[in-house]
Amino acid sequence: MSDSETILSRIAEAFEAGAKPFALENTRLAAMARDVVAVDTPDPRHELAPGLWLDYQAGSGVQTWAGPVEPAAEEDREGGLRLHLRDIGTSPWYSLSYDLGIETLRDARYLGQYLRCDSDGPARFRPCLRLQLEGGFQDVFARDLVVLTGGTQEDLIFIRLDPELLARAIGAEVLFFFEGRSFDVTLRTIEAVKV
Repeated sequence: MSDSETILSRIAEAFEAGAKPFALENTRLAAMARDVVAVDTPDPRHELAPGLWLDYQAGSGVQTWAGPVEPAAEEDREGGLRLHLRDIGTSPWYSLSYDLGIETLRDARYLGQYLRCDSDGPARFRPCLRLQLEGGFQDVFARDLVVLTGGTQEDLIFIRLDPELLARAIGAEVLFFFEGRSFDVTLRTIEAVKV
């Protein structure tokens, strides 16, 4: 085995080991195409599936559709969750979020988000870790955006964790804050990774 194959093998093993602590969350996320029920412009903070929410500001004129995408055997692609924002209206945010076990994060240095997405045209979003604290919350954003230009792509985005903030947290969720007035994105894989 060459040196580069050895390094890639070790990276793959580390990635798999980092995903295991979030097995419950990753199993739920893997079932998006099966568990999500299609909905057209639901009320904000709509639970698409257990522990998976779509949110935007109430009364802001948002027009959106969310629903499952079945696997396309002829294209050899997995299913996923399609988010089609037709118009964001006046809402200052549009987000997809999921619960994350806070105890699993306490000794981590980074939270990784492995994403496999495709889009019909341009779209972008920034992953965020929201830590629930006594009396409020604090958002910790990834430095990098996920920028989709049409077609399929994979991204691995990291959020740096602050041990003191984690020690005070009583809960956590991951949010994807989408940008732009409209987009059509299918999230085929979302996987949390502990580093």
